[in-house]
Amino acid sequence: MNVVFHHSNDDPELHDRVTNNVANLLDDATVETDEVTLVANSGGLQLLVADSPQREAVETLQERGVVFKQCRNTFAGTEVGEADLIDGVEVVPSGVGELARLQEAGYTYLKP
Repeated sequence: MNVVFHHSNDDPELHDRVTNNVANLLDDATVETDEVTLVANSGGLQLLVADSPQREAVETLQERGVVFKQCRNTFAGTEVGEADLIDGVEVVPSGVGELARLQEAGYTYLKP
């Protein structure tokens, strides 16, 4: 099963919740996952910046094979750019476009 998590909220508590949800999915022996991706847009950007309090959790999930993607459109109106992201985060032209593409490819959509 391929799964895509959508994260668009700037609430730090929800940053913890989404990383915990991803880890819980990976730890669930009753669910066989092939690919797990998290697409961030809007306020979700703060999860993926290098100085994020959740950086260690993101890097641990990356080590477990989770792919993190950040919407390029979200950079508009902020002082954040690609160089400010945690290493390994992919930048996609549009978060919603990436979500649509992945769902079309058969990914299960989850929004904690």
